[in-house]
Amino acid sequence: MLPRSHSHAAARRRSGLGAQLCAVVAALLLLVSLAVLHSRLSSSTSRFPLSSSSKSAASNSSALLEDEDDGGGAVLDPTVTITATTTTTDVAGGDSAAVSNHEDDPIDELDVLDEDSASGVGAADEVPAAPSASSLVWDHAAGVARLPFRLPAAGDPLPAGLPHLEPAHRIADAVFGSDDEPVDLELRVEISSIAGVEDALLLKPASSVAETRLRAGWARWLEGKADYLRRDRMLRSNLDFLNPRNHPLLQDPDSPGLTSLTRGDRMVHRMLLAEIEKAASKNFERRSLQSSESKEIGVDEKVQQRRWGYYPGIDPHLGFSEFMEKFFEHGKCSMRVFMVWNSPQWAFGVRHQRGLESLLRQHPDACVVMLSETLELEFFQEFVKEGYKVAVTLPDLDEVLEGSVTHEFVSVWNEWRKTKHYPLHYSELVRLAALYKYGGIYLDSDVVVLKPLNALRNSIGVVKEVSGYSNFSGAVLAFEKHSPFLAECLKEFHSTYDDELLQWNGAELMTRVIRNMSGKADENSGHLDIKFEPSIVFYPISSTDISRYFSEAGSSDERAQHDALFSRIVNDSTTFHLWNSITSSLIPEPNSLVERILNRYCLHCIDVL
Repeated sequence: MLPRSHSHAAARRRSGLGAQLCAVVAALLLLVSLAVLHSRLSSSTSRFPLSSSSKSAASNSSALLEDEDDGGGAVLDPTVTITATTTTTDVAGGDSAAVSNHEDDPIDELDVLDEDSASGVGAADEVPAAPSASSLVWDHAAGVARLPFRLPAAGDPLPAGLPHLEPAHRIADAVFGSDDEPVDLELRVEISSIAGVEDALLLKPASSVAETRLRAGWARWLEGKADYLRRDRMLRSNLDFLNPRNHPLLQDPDSPGLTSLTRGDRMVHRMLLAEIEKAASKNFERRSLQSSESKEIGVDEKVQQRRWGYYPGIDPHLGFSEFMEKFFEHGKCSMRVFMVWNSPQWAFGVRHQRGLESLLRQHPDACVVMLSETLELEFFQEFVKEGYKVAVTLPDLDEVLEGSVTHEFVSVWNEWRKTKHYPLHYSELVRLAALYKYGGIYLDSDVVVLKPLNALRNSIGVVKEVSGYSNFSGAVLAFEKHSPFLAECLKEFHSTYDDELLQWNGAELMTRVIRNMSGKADENSGHLDIKFEPSIVFYPISSTDISRYFSEAGSSDERAQHDALFSRIVNDSTTFHLWNSITSSLIPEPNSLVERILNRYCLHCIDVL
């Protein structure tokens, strides 16, 4: 029994010594860890020793605390300055310099340790102060060192010795300072170049002022693209909703009397209704003429179903010729006026409406026919409700060109419509053919009528004279039915047609015909039975001078000159041509000469130009 009890006592003694040994080991490990932690913390205080470069940075940082003039005030900066300090620590009762270790805890490299005022003053005394213009600041948002937010004066070069940052290290353009100003200098210059809302919208300046920096970049490309899309008939349905002229937010809210829908609102409303009813209407069918060779079955039935024109009281299913006869016989027509529109419907703006209003104001009983492939037949329904005789018709080339040498264009219509200048050439051919077939007056859509047109008979206007020869324009034509001059023009169109030339088949064609038939236009004019109207009658301002009259007169002398010209136009001119091919992107300024003429003969004057 004794040996067993002795063995149990020995076991109990051994187990007690083991617990004490474990406690001692744990205490030693704790002391070691504390020592390591203490050494790490003490070494971090001297991680960035001052070198020659850091001393220079410290001097630049201390210079931020000096005033630019007398060094007495503190300079505040929106970013935090770079600081570098040195400290010494006492380890184990002795003085030893701490060695920086760049491999220990990289997160500590961004810590900024504060020193007491005595050591800070001593460091500032040791390093000579640098001029405030060469100070660098640290931008935590961009992570770069840069010049202070305070910029040097314009034209002053940057101080020597400063780092020149590459474009890749520049501050982001979207960064704003504490005063809500962009930090980037180039961005400030761009913003300062925007003088008005016209610059922000990239509108073409009406005056001769140099273009803004925004337009110089890419506005010309946008204008060219917009002009291409405006002339491209295939894209008109997709662009109706993208046209800014129809956007209600772009209407002027300060114009007087806007108590209902604006013109832009009404145009958008009509387009939306037209898109909804397109499936039930025959508008899509009438816009795509089909060749007789490809589809011979059912062509006659489809032609009968097409609507060639619209006017209340006339059967909408009549053919083109029958509709024209009924329209001219319906009521009393004091005058037959033809106009052609082959651009997208959204391009018919207030400026073109002013031309139609001026005609109806001078001749309220005139029968106006708008020959168009793109306008809805009920486009001028508002004028019809007011009692005016305005109708939109889809020209049937087979009937319009019947009996003339140009009838050949009907058979090649599908190929012809794919050419570059088809919309313009189509309009030029249709105006000659319609005027030859029915007789009357033709007006461009950008012509403002200033006086009655009753006295015009076989008249054409002279634009200018070059070397004794007169150049003519077809914007205003007044000829009788089956005029010999128009017959010669149709022959010239057929024999010399060129689908690559823009003006060759228009005004230049009439000039060639007159010169071929009479040598000089001013001689033997009686042989042609044509009256040549001087330029002041139809075209008082030439195409080269029209642009500057879209802007208001700047000086008293210029204002007097505009007033004198305005009085002469009102007294001596019959029409006023806006030359829309040149001025389509210009907006008439208030009190400008063009604006005064447009609003002088308006009917719906509330519509904003």
